[in-house]
Amino acid sequence: MSGGRSLWSAGWARFRRNPLAMAGAITVLVLYLVAILAPALTPYDPVSHGDLPQMRHQPPSKDHPLGTDKFGRDVLTRMVYGSRISLTVSFLAVALSVILGSIIGAVAGYTGGFVDAVLMRMVDALMSIPRLFLLLTCIALFSRSLLLVTLLLGATGWMSTARLVRAQILTLKNREFISAAEALGAGSRRIVLRHLIPNALTVIIVSATLRIGLIILVEAALSFLGLGVPPPTPSWGMMVYEGREVLLDAWWVSTFPGLAIVVTVVGYNLLGDGLRDSFDPVRFT
Repeated sequence: MSGGRSLWSAGWARFRRNPLAMAGAITVLVLYLVAILAPALTPYDPVSHGDLPQMRHQPPSKDHPLGTDKFGRDVLTRMVYGSRISLTVSFLAVALSVILGSIIGAVAGYTGGFVDAVLMRMVDALMSIPRLFLLLTCIALFSRSLLLVTLLLGATGWMSTARLVRAQILTLKNREFISAAEALGAGSRRIVLRHLIPNALTVIIVSATLRIGLIILVEAALSFLGLGVPPPTPSWGMMVYEGREVLLDAWWVSTFPGLAIVVTVVGYNLLGDGLRDSFDPVRFT
């Protein structure tokens, strides 16, 4: 245990010395604080229409720092509340995909043989299907909802994690502590869940943080196509979609949500890169 603690301590020390990683971590922390404190940050309702003749497409002003949209709704308010949707959907979808990918990758890597071949061919088959096409097909077959979008994003994004975890398990299963567990009579389930997956945790964490940015982009793309979170619930992708027709006259409707997507994705990528550089398993071997 002391060795495990020292490895984690050394990793966190390297992470804190990385300015880009710290910038990513601070960005992500601020985004989640904004999402949690949304009601305290703005006095406006994110879905209620304003006085259309007077409030429609108002440019940024003192009362509305980021302007209003075609329904007279405050853009800043919708961005703040939209962060809840985008961040929650991405977090839950990545959590689902990481759990599925970790279990399947660990089972494939530890078991080997026929089971490994079948699971990896299944992964290859699923990865060969364009993800956006698969998402559009599934959403078209079922009624659109926040839960459906989250489940679909998670269920179609676990394959790359499974490959990463499998590769890590292949390097771990011949270690002495696994041989000792097998000699003591530990079953395959216990070895996978109690020994292999915890020791592959750095790979899993890095994979998760890097994939959150991708999930946010996919969710934004679905919303832009009108197949994401159903309106009037605000999401950044839907706000970009709503402002596409007035981009020259009311540029603020799409520009600021688009910048929010960029900042979020860059923040998560910096965080993921920093975690990868600080907790690279190769350093611990």
